[in-house]
Amino acid sequence: MAGYWEFNKADPSSVRIGLTQRDQFNNDIVGLAEALVRESIQNSLDAGTGEGPVKVIFGLKNLKGEMATILEDKFSDLLPHLNECKLELPVSENQPVRVLTIEDFNTHGLTGSFVDLEKGNFCDFWRVVGESKKSGKQGGRWGLGKLVYSSSSQVRSFFGLTLRANDCCPAIMGQAVLANHKIKKDHYLAHGFWFGGRSADELQLQLPVQDKDEFESFRELFDIKRTDQRGLSVIIPYLIDGITERDLVAGVVNNYYFPILAGNLDVEVGKTIIKAENFLQVASNTKEKNTPIPFLFIKEISDVRNSNPVVVALTSIGDCRLSRKNLTSDQISYMKSAFDSGKLVHLRVPVDLRRRDGAFESGKIDLFLKDLSENEKPFSLFARGSIIVPDERHRFRGALALGAMIANDALAAEFLGDAENPAHTAWNIYAEKLNDRWVNAGKTLTAIRHSLKDLYSVVVEQDDERDNDALIDFFSLVEKAQASKGRKRRVIKPQPEIPQREVAIRINKLKGGFELKSGPGAETWSFPKRIRVRMAYDTIGTDPFKRFSPFDFNLSNLNFKITNGDIKIVRPNILIFIVNYPRFDLRADGFDVRRDLVVDARPIQ
Repeated sequence: MAGYWEFNKADPSSVRIGLTQRDQFNNDIVGLAEALVRESIQNSLDAGTGEGPVKVIFGLKNLKGEMATILEDKFSDLLPHLNECKLELPVSENQPVRVLTIEDFNTHGLTGSFVDLEKGNFCDFWRVVGESKKSGKQGGRWGLGKLVYSSSSQVRSFFGLTLRANDCCPAIMGQAVLANHKIKKDHYLAHGFWFGGRSADELQLQLPVQDKDEFESFRELFDIKRTDQRGLSVIIPYLIDGITERDLVAGVVNNYYFPILAGNLDVEVGKTIIKAENFLQVASNTKEKNTPIPFLFIKEISDVRNSNPVVVALTSIGDCRLSRKNLTSDQISYMKSAFDSGKLVHLRVPVDLRRRDGAFESGKIDLFLKDLSENEKPFSLFARGSIIVPDERHRFRGALALGAMIANDALAAEFLGDAENPAHTAWNIYAEKLNDRWVNAGKTLTAIRHSLKDLYSVVVEQDDERDNDALIDFFSLVEKAQASKGRKRRVIKPQPEIPQREVAIRINKLKGGFELKSGPGAETWSFPKRIRVRMAYDTIGTDPFKRFSPFDFNLSNLNFKITNGDIKIVRPNILIFIVNYPRFDLRADGFDVRRDLVVDARPIQ
């Protein structure tokens, strides 16, 4: 039973709806090759059987000669529609025809009825655009992701071959997504199908081709790997230029490092195998996006994300953002100590959520934080389940640390999924689904998306410390007797002989900066010695270090002159001065000359 192309006729009196959503999957944040990887792998992860890691194979093939002619024949009855939409079937006489196959294994395939519009993924995949029944931790929400398949073809078409449990033969269909068009007097819808026949009921739905000979023909023509395994194979003929194996590998490495390192996903692109065991090796040979990804940090998160966290916040966020009030002083002290010693901080935070039609429910998110090692750059990961949401990274801007916010809990993932844009690159506080389904959605989303930065603020915030000698070099204290009211009889007290204190660190004010230099007391130190130096602009009536903002200044952008030591910048306003000899000097300039600078320096070991 051979298939054929056919478009349903449109009622000219109906509103014509054009396709304007393709740009959702080809933009400055996510290119088409990357979107193809993101959408296809996410669909496969959603369909996983749980019997092992989901496996996805991307195969590029060039068709020539007779094979290219066989492919052309499959599009003969689509040609009139292509011509009306100003598209042409590429000529294959001199140039090979590029074809991409995307196959998944350890998945259920497109389950459900071929003829019941309300039951199953088969009808949703082929017949629904802009709607989705997915929820919880599943990736899709908009029902637009499949547009990336047709967008990747020069003829805006693709085939799908699925095998489900208890199927005697794979079911094959094709879809063309062109534009609303007219041939002679007949108006046609934008979507057309390659299919084998129509249902006998009043709906007359297009039915897939289920024929073993046709299946073998597809396997041979497109080099399909599937034999009797369940799953879905997508074939994109006449692949557009610009989608290469290198682009696909980069898309996998940059977007699915999290589930791969966790052992939930294996990917093959041509001869390149990408799995947990060799991921770091593949990633080292792959061009990354603008921000280098610290894969060892990601691996550390992957190893512990399903374990019980050491710290669980006592109270929930939702109506309010994360702060010290959600934690005990012991929890804060523990996280500060772990962070300062370079260990991974793992905090689980309950989130209050309330559906429009129900009572309060409690979800949870996991926050991870780690101090930067030498030469490491700040990085943040925001993920909903296995989906990485790249445009949320700016919420962590200004933090000098590695951080991750993971919503692996089904309820929290469902909430964030309803806030996601079609390309899964950002959360939208005004999303219609979000506000239709959840109470107080905007405030809750704000608390979640800022939770990582809020945790960072709690962990790096300096505790108040009392140092009776902190100002001894700068101020003299008025005698207690002079501060009392009334006349007091003068009592002469013997004055003990106190040896003069030898200062180890001196701080001198300079225009637009300061100088920190050794004093006589440094002669008694053992070396190397670490000095923590804090800086902030002075404020009235409050601790300037608590009021510091990364918008005031960033030490990475200032100038330093160092003698007998080295510096490591650990916060925008904090550095560690590592000195090697009793004579040392540190000069810094580039601060705002119109503001008073406060400097605190203390040895820490």
